[in-house]
Amino acid sequence: MPRSPAPGRALTLGLALAPLFVAAGAAFVMDSGRELLPPTAAVPLSGPAPATTLQTQESPAGDPGDDGTAPEEVESSAQPTTPTEAPTTTAPADPDDWMQTVGERGRVFLGVSTESDTLEEIQAFAVAAQRVPDVVLISRDWASGGFDRQYIERLTDAGHLPMIAWEPWNYQHVLSGDRLRAVQPAYTLQTIIDGDHDEMLRTWARDAADWGRPLVLRFAHEMNGYWYPWAESANGNQDGEYVLAWRHVVDLFEEEGADNVVWVWSPNLSQPTLTPLVDLWPGDDYVDWVGLVGYLGNGIDPSIWTPTFDELFGPTLEELRAFTDHPIVITEIGATEKGGNKAEWITGILDAVAGRDDVIGLMWFEIDKEADWRIVSSPEAQAAFAEGVSDDAIWGVPRGGRSTRELVAALPPIN
Repeated sequence: MPRSPAPGRALTLGLALAPLFVAAGAAFVMDSGRELLPPTAAVPLSGPAPATTLQTQESPAGDPGDDGTAPEEVESSAQPTTPTEAPTTTAPADPDDWMQTVGERGRVFLGVSTESDTLEEIQAFAVAAQRVPDVVLISRDWASGGFDRQYIERLTDAGHLPMIAWEPWNYQHVLSGDRLRAVQPAYTLQTIIDGDHDEMLRTWARDAADWGRPLVLRFAHEMNGYWYPWAESANGNQDGEYVLAWRHVVDLFEEEGADNVVWVWSPNLSQPTLTPLVDLWPGDDYVDWVGLVGYLGNGIDPSIWTPTFDELFGPTLEELRAFTDHPIVITEIGATEKGGNKAEWITGILDAVAGRDDVIGLMWFEIDKEADWRIVSSPEAQAAFAEGVSDDAIWGVPRGGRSTRELVAALPPIN
């Protein structure tokens, strides 16, 4: 696991996975830099439990079969056992085995964030991409309430691993402009370090631990900028406080037993005017995945220059590799139609991601906001994206012997 358990912080990830999560086919793995075990046989989404080599298959007393009748005895060709011999059984697949498929080197999970986080929007993306997203990114700020178990259960029921952009601020702060919105004294890094939010954090951590299934937290992202109150260059924060605040939050979750949480450290792409990434790195023991954000059209005029993957992400990846080899997830990516190169750019980006063994996931920003970043902004963009993620050997997490691309055919009609 990428966060090497320090003394007193041993990870027990996945030990309490519920059958619902296994049935939904979702999964993930946290990478440690060690060689991963090969993926195990796929667990079916539904159907009978694995067969055993017992001479008879009987429900416990008072426990009828699926049709309400007692199951029949099954003949076996095995030799009779003596009373002192224990019968042999084939144990059901360990739920942790599913974790070998998401985050596995050489395979890329597909994710999405949508305008309103509805299942209908997620399904529409799946139809357009011709692949069901493995992960769904939603945003929650600290001022808006607690652990949204009902919605997270809906995502998991639908077969999506939840990733939450967990933001320590009041999202509805009325002042406009990046620097003004970043001034929120109630959410300085020092207030986190001092424990002002500990009651909320511990409640969140206990709820996450009680949930028990895998949950990804993209905590306090784009911290190297100046537009959020958790940035060291904003809100009266001081050098070194981001790392202390991050570690404080992770330690509280560990204390509450929330070892099912995957922690994603997700800076903005490096720029000379932003805080150096190494100064904000909490340490390998406190991070599981490294997230990166990149857009065609956000600060880049595609009519003048259309950067390749290496040109867009390369300098930041080089800076990161100076202090960590943790796996990379593109946690936000999108493209504008301006310049007329969107479809071509999508093809180049997806080909580049598929050719890397350190990028384990890509989360598309399927929102029409400052620009129409969606893959459905044009038929050409949609076709390029669907073709780019069509290789089942690389893209998506297989579920029940079927790829996520194949699962699209089983989706109900969009209302």
